Amino acid sequence: MSQSLANDAKVLLVRTDHLGDMLLTLPMAQAIRQARPHSHVAVLASPANCEAARHHPCVHEVLIDIEAKHSGFRALRPLVRTLAGRFDAAVLVHPTPRLATALWLARIPIRVGSAYRAYSFLLNRRLRQHRRGGDVHEAMLNLEFLTALGISPPSTVPALDWKFRDSEVQAVDALLRAHGLGDQRLAVIHPGSAGSALNWDATLYGALGRKLAHSGWRVAVTGTAGERELVARVCSLIGDHAANFCGRLSLGELAAVLHRAHLFVGGSTGPTHLAALLGTPTVALYSPLRSQRPERWRPLGPRVVTLVPPVGRLCPRCIRERCPYYLCMSRALPVDRVWQAVEEVTSR
Repeated sequence: MSQSLANDAKVLLVRTDHLGDMLLTLPMAQAIRQARPHSHVAVLASPANCEAARHHPCVHEVLIDIEAKHSGFRALRPLVRTLAGRFDAAVLVHPTPRLATALWLARIPIRVGSAYRAYSFLLNRRLRQHRRGGDVHEAMLNLEFLTALGISPPSTVPALDWKFRDSEVQAVDALLRAHGLGDQRLAVIHPGSAGSALNWDATLYGALGRKLAHSGWRVAVTGTAGERELVARVCSLIGDHAANFCGRLSLGELAAVLHRAHLFVGGSTGPTHLAALLGTPTVALYSPLRSQRPERWRPLGPRVVTLVPPVGRLCPRCIRERCPYYLCMSRALPVDRVWQAVEEVTSR
């Protein structure tokens, strides 16, 4: 084993993709701090996931890579200047050639990452991990990187530690009161997926919301600013018992709503991971795509049910109308099946 990390080391975690990916990376920060209490943990994030890192108490500093969505080498020099001379170690959790090059050019002494990339030679502590096709969860795979720093990873993924800011909690309290939701049994439905995954149909989310409302639940429907039309449609299908929170919540405020909620239903998207990790009873609706394989990508939490259409296959990609199971999310996951999952997860 290579020399272990000093107790006061400055460590950079590199994760510049999506919100859910960041949430499954942040347990690394907690594990580092537990093993090296005087260490300084920083995160190189994307504009899409930086707020999650800012809400974790074990993260001291968040840097934003403005070129996070590109695999090219634009803005490489400014990134190198930002990183140079500042860190003792960096873990390339989300690998791209550009980011590996940046760590190398910044001369960070310890550079950890996967051994199976064409550019892995730019890293000097390489872990032999086979992520594709395996049954190990993404969060556990991320924690395994810590062995290259001389840190034994925990045997299970720790619960998410989240900083609830007073201003965010107060804003959510006021919003819930304004909609008459302060003391109600609250279900949150998140029908969108930011285009990153196959999802349940809006009519089914609406039907589930009506069923919840008829059973005494109050329903809040959440979404990003770009999902206003979808959320408005779901709310109209549910009726007067639905509160439209689309585009009205920051990530911190969304976390405060989810922490107050008694149920969350959504697809394979960041808010589903957030709800589950915060301990909210969660029903996650995943497609049979390989990129959403529950063994690797299911939401983690004490009260979670993950449903996948029972089509008997794992699809490398969706071929749409050419597939005999096309529209599997709607046809093979009826409202009654999701309702059963709701009853199961809320009774635990």
